Amino acid sequence: MKKSLLVLAIAIALTSATTDKSVFTGKIEYSFSFSDLQGNDITNRMASILGREQHYFVIDGNYKSYDEGQNITQLYNGRTNTFYGFWKDKTAHQIDALTRTSQQYLITKLDKKEKILGYDCIAIQVDTDESTSVYYYSPLLKIDPNAFLKHNFGDWNRYLEATSGALSLKYVITNHKKGYVWTVLANKITKMPLRTVDFEFPEGYVLK
Repeated sequence: MKKSLLVLAIAIALTSATTDKSVFTGKIEYSFSFSDLQGNDITNRMASILGREQHYFVIDGNYKSYDEGQNITQLYNGRTNTFYGFWKDKTAHQIDALTRTSQQYLITKLDKKEKILGYDCIAIQVDTDESTSVYYYSPLLKIDPNAFLKHNFGDWNRYLEATSGALSLKYVITNHKKGYVWTVLANKITKMPLRTVDFEFPEGYVLK
């Protein structure tokens, strides 16, 4: 009996030591706005291509997003390290997430702070081959960066390494080559339980 209690006590201690209750699981809803490099609003034109909202779900090395019409737009399956992009015509393309999309990834810590949805956010700037992005994030809202170590695509693993897993609640992407500024701002955060099975390739879509 004493031996069984000892084993149970050790198991509880190990679980308490390794479980990070601050790791986020749930949904973040973002709104989009766009301008050109001169500051003119081009949201209506760009939204026809990139949408007006993103509803982002994340858990344990998996994520997916939907637009404002509840159409799935992206999916990452951590088990296979595969990224999928989706189109409204029910087709999808598949990318090995080991694929690196930018040779340059220069991180600069910024002396900028912003309060978003009650979170005190700090900022970093990221310069890649064709864009400059400023990300505002809170260390209190994070996922496990180790679950995305192989996610080179979009430099997601580099971003998570730089923020220690913190998710951005606002980011401003200036695409110098394509001539637009894309502002993404969180307007709702919902913590919720999710299942790994929710991140499988959806029915009704055909891979191109």
